[in-house]
Amino acid sequence: INGLNSPTKRKQILSRLAKQKLEIVCLQEVHTKKQFRKYLEYPKLGKLFIALADQKQKGIAVYVKKEIKATEKYVDPQGRILILELELGYKPMLLVIIYAPNDSQNQFYKDLHEKVVEMEQDNVCIVGDC
Repeated sequence: INGLNSPTKRKQILSRLAKQKLEIVCLQEVHTKKQFRKYLEYPKLGKLFIALADQKQKGIAVYVKKEIKATEKYVDPQGRILILELELGYKPMLLVIIYAPNDSQNQFYKDLHEKVVEMEQDNVCIVGDC
């Protein structure tokens, strides 16, 4: 989405998403610094989970409706990977949200694979900007 720093753009995008009554919303490229997390809060979309960098680049924001039990399992300090465990029905599922780099992709995906495997989860959904 190439950044949510503009209040106008942020309000337009988040309010449009809220009107769609989505259960899970995954956003990449939010380009928001960690200290400005509060600007991404939008209760109508659900509980906020984030992976943000210290700089105003990269970044992942995920909103999960309160009816879905969600637990944060891993947050990449560079704002490139966020892993949540969701309880959907009778089986837990890992939701892996990525914002892959343009360079060093082989190493990124190798590290991602290792991280997912170590979580020992059968049901995995990977989404994002690859």
